[in-house]
Amino acid sequence: MDRRNDYGYRTTVFQSKHPNGDERSGSNYRRIPWGRRPTPPRDVAILQERANKLVKYLLVKDQTKIPIKRSDMLKDVIQEYDEYFPEIIERASYALEKMFRVNLKEIDKQSSLYILISTQESSAGILGTTKDTPKLGLLMVILSVIFMNGNKASEAVIWEVLRKLGLRPGVRHSLFGEVRKLITDEFVKQKYLEYKRVPNSRPPEYEFFWGLRSYHETSKMKVLKFACKVQKKDPKDWAAQYREAVEMEVQAAAVAVAEAEARAEVYSPCLQTPLIAAVFPMEPRYSLGIFVHTAA
Repeated sequence: MDRRNDYGYRTTVFQSKHPNGDERSGSNYRRIPWGRRPTPPRDVAILQERANKLVKYLLVKDQTKIPIKRSDMLKDVIQEYDEYFPEIIERASYALEKMFRVNLKEIDKQSSLYILISTQESSAGILGTTKDTPKLGLLMVILSVIFMNGNKASEAVIWEVLRKLGLRPGVRHSLFGEVRKLITDEFVKQKYLEYKRVPNSRPPEYEFFWGLRSYHETSKMKVLKFACKVQKKDPKDWAAQYREAVEMEVQAAAVAVAEAEARAEVYSPCLQTPLIAAVFPMEPRYSLGIFVHTAA
């Protein structure tokens, strides 16, 4: 576009487009929302590159154990290729499973929250890293109290149990720090626990429930066995809880089979070979707190 300057000479104003969707004209900016921009052409190399970046992004974000939002993946990694989100996330999921032995799970479809779950069995199936072992033990205690009390437990009941372990609200612990903050804030943000006010309670009373992550990272059977080990009893001594745990095991097995079949259909040969080589061509080693394996 040509303009005349103050001296009558013709000048050219260059227009450019910023990667974030802004149109620039001189010093003027006009933002174009992602949804209104034309979809870029499907380029397999670029989609693979975004998938590789997404793998690294997810591994780093997972260190906090706070579920990862779909909106953050789009904003921070996928950007203008949002129309190809399903394919990019499939490619990233394949790499995570084959190279890092973790599955990417959407635990909340309404809020589009994702977590990484190790496919390698641990004693409890949750919290994964060695440094978190003390927290793991505390969390398993709380989950078992919730399960054994009909899948919910009042805050008073939880603290009654924790006091027997020498843990008190407002008293800082050498391993856990401020315990109340750990269980009502950190575990809640990580979706291991839900912490809800009892409706119409005066003064306010609160209850704990299993969070969405706990249903994916452990099972009621594992938690029941944990409780039985502490109490030195047999799982069948708690008949109602045992039946519920068995039913959930059956349901989980059916879901696992269905997911495996779905992944087999999605991960076609055209995805597999370039994907394995592209992300992190490395020998097995510890990376970001997760044990890395090369593909078999």
